[in-house]
Amino acid sequence: MIQLLGTKLQVQIEQNGEDKQKKVNFSNIINNPAEADIVALGEVMADLAPDSSLDSVIVTNQTRVTK
Repeated sequence: MIQLLGTKLQVQIEQNGEDKQKKVNFSNIINNPAEADIVALGEVMADLAPDSSLDSVIVTNQTRVTK
């Protein structure tokens, strides 16, 4: 039996003048979010941080498989 445990997003933001990326995590996201919605969220988060731009968004789906 396959059971969906949850979906998570990690927004990775490039900061000008910084070597490390800023990472913002979101838990309990709806199942199968649309690509356009994921990118829109990432762009909003990047706009909130001064002198930064969106690098990428990582989507993680967790499932449990049992007998």
